[in-house]
Amino acid sequence: MSWIRSHKPWSYFWLLVSLSFIFIATISPFNFAIPEGLSWQSTPAKFRFGSNLKDYWQNILLFVPWRFSLSIIAARQQKKAWILLILSLLASAFLSTAVELAQLFLQTRVSNLTDIIYNTFGGVLGSILYRLRLNIITFFTAIVTGNIKQLSYQSILLVIFGYCLTIVSLIFILLFNVNLNNWDSEYHLAIGNEVTANRPWDGYINSLYISDRGMNLLEVAKAFKATDVFADDSSLITSLNFNSYQKTYSDSRGQLPDLLWQTKKAKVSKLYIDRSAIRSSNLSNNVALGRSIAVNSQQWLKTKLAATYLNNRLKKTDEFTLSLTIASNNISQGGPARILTLSKGIYIQNMIVGQEETDLHFRLKTPVTGLSAAYPAFVVPNVFGDREAYPKGNRAFHKILITFANRRLNFYIDQAEDKYSFTFNPSTSFVTLLPWNNYGWSVNFKDFSPLKYQLRFYTAILLPLFFSFFILITKYISDLKQK
Repeated sequence: MSWIRSHKPWSYFWLLVSLSFIFIATISPFNFAIPEGLSWQSTPAKFRFGSNLKDYWQNILLFVPWRFSLSIIAARQQKKAWILLILSLLASAFLSTAVELAQLFLQTRVSNLTDIIYNTFGGVLGSILYRLRLNIITFFTAIVTGNIKQLSYQSILLVIFGYCLTIVSLIFILLFNVNLNNWDSEYHLAIGNEVTANRPWDGYINSLYISDRGMNLLEVAKAFKATDVFADDSSLITSLNFNSYQKTYSDSRGQLPDLLWQTKKAKVSKLYIDRSAIRSSNLSNNVALGRSIAVNSQQWLKTKLAATYLNNRLKKTDEFTLSLTIASNNISQGGPARILTLSKGIYIQNMIVGQEETDLHFRLKTPVTGLSAAYPAFVVPNVFGDREAYPKGNRAFHKILITFANRRLNFYIDQAEDKYSFTFNPSTSFVTLLPWNNYGWSVNFKDFSPLKYQLRFYTAILLPLFFSFFILITKYISDLKQK
């Protein structure tokens, strides 16, 4: 009780500070406005479900200090531990729900049910940490001072068990979040630029196919040898051939809204590549020798409406195969320049295929990679490097095939043998479990090494465990000597 009395004035201060952080982080800049059509009946439909791992951690950590300081104040009531735990759960859920309801009146915020769940968990965790504060202080004090004798076997084993349980839980959380369930249904499909027209790509496109399942290696090999491999595939949901100029392009499957020209000119030119100016790049089917349309900063394509069916279908299956036949017209492009995008803007996207100088860039939104899908960026090196080798006016077409299934991304360039792979697993993706953003993180297949990721992962995971066992063994030997 003396510790509580001496710290009670400070507990009010930290309660105020923690509440301020919560409100600043969740509802700033406080530009409230009543949205159109808001009613009690429509409110549940405005709540989303699902986010990303960074948001989960940040929502948990945000409520820990608030609930810890509130527990200090509430402790003077001398209530039982389980009663305080229930009160903590209810108070955290109430505060989080109030915050999410307030976000309905902010255009820059989105109300999310998962935020309520993880905020509530953070509040409960704050209460648990308060109840265990003395044990935690005693344990770390003994470690720092080297006074292992004052530790009990029970406390050491409890730390080992808690650490192992935490690591196993984190691994399962990571594995269960490698999916497409945070995709937005209302994003448009654009070819040759971002939907907001600020990432133009200068190049040519011959065809686009998107299937709602991943292909195996045998199917991939067939896809590079036959032009009609997708024709009879029931999983094909988008089929577009750009072999001549048209005012609009319609998906032969009828599932995608028409693609319309977006232009800075008064009229779109009938740009296509002449047969004599094309060199195929390891394409045995010579599909690139047909006519193809040009896209650039002056003219590009975007769906008239949101590609809702496409987004929802891939979101449901958690798999896809994407096939593009393209040629770059400039190896100095960056941003990356958008060859293809399913997005709402440069920072809000489900998926992009882009070009950064001679490299192919790919981004995919999952709860692991985050809402912007920017980290990691997947870089396939030197895909467009052969552009330098051809005389001016000639174009090197590439057939690019990307598959995603069972947490695995495969990139095939021009042939099934030219393959790059990345699997979302604990060793390659454990940095996503950190609560801070990993700016600049990219997977460049030029020097990508799964073994290097595994060494980092197991070193980071096993060192604390080995240290805990070292403490346990040291205490046991010390006790034996005393006997």
